[in-house]
Amino acid sequence: MVSILPSTAHASTDEPVFATMHDVLLFDSSCLNSTSCIGERVEHLVEYYGADWCEPCELIEQEIDALNRTGTFVMQHHPSVVDASFLSASKMRFDNEHRLLFLPSLVIDGEGLLTGSSQGLELSNVLSERSTSYEGFSDVELSNGTLTWEASKGDRVSVWRIEAIEHTNRNRTHPTLATDMMQFDASNGSGNVSELLEGLNGSLVLILEQSGVYRLVSDSENPTGGFELNENQDTGVKIGTQGMSPGERASLWTALLVATLVPAIYMRWKLSKQVIHEEEEAFLAESIKG
Repeated sequence: MVSILPSTAHASTDEPVFATMHDVLLFDSSCLNSTSCIGERVEHLVEYYGADWCEPCELIEQEIDALNRTGTFVMQHHPSVVDASFLSASKMRFDNEHRLLFLPSLVIDGEGLLTGSSQGLELSNVLSERSTSYEGFSDVELSNGTLTWEASKGDRVSVWRIEAIEHTNRNRTHPTLATDMMQFDASNGSGNVSELLEGLNGSLVLILEQSGVYRLVSDSENPTGGFELNENQDTGVKIGTQGMSPGERASLWTALLVATLVPAIYMRWKLSKQVIHEEEEAFLAESIKG
């Protein structure tokens, strides 16, 4: 179940509407089990895009596990369709809002970007140099499955369900993986999130934001590494073609090769038919003369 508001990024003009993350609140599991719950504002929100099949992601996850920063929350996304824990809302955020290509990638406070395992290892240093001034939410409360708020900024409230999910092929757990999401018009002031709470043993992350495309700036001291692919740079892996088995990749390349040969095969077949037809006409003409 994913409920997403329609984008207003190009509603009336060709000029893009740039997204902004105004405020972030966290409702942890200890609070969610009570009748009434008040969210806690975070200092930093790190959105980490990874995948179970992504080998460079292992280094990033070790770096995240080693973080010891009060007030920083890491929300993991699985935008790859070959992951068992794939979430379509995460893919839409990866593709359309953050406009990313590679895994692993980390988006910091909706502004900074680290791409690839080398850049990802800079996360702790980047967070120590960043400051935020989140505001916009007030009087936020979760009671009996209904979320209420006052919002002085932004146009939407995104509510992400966060859970601890086991890795499919390694003996580890993704501690804060996004498994569902709902969005509400910020001006409504309330939303029913009871479906997100069913069986939840995790957290809810509330993001007050202006919808659109985020303008991300590299936070890396070596920013060129995330944007050019060659064997000497650790850029991560491009989502879409990875996650395939060697047999699947071979099948894909075979299909592409066959597709490129089809026009030539067709032309050869057409020419051969024309030659046969001309030979038949010549034979017929000789027969008539005889």
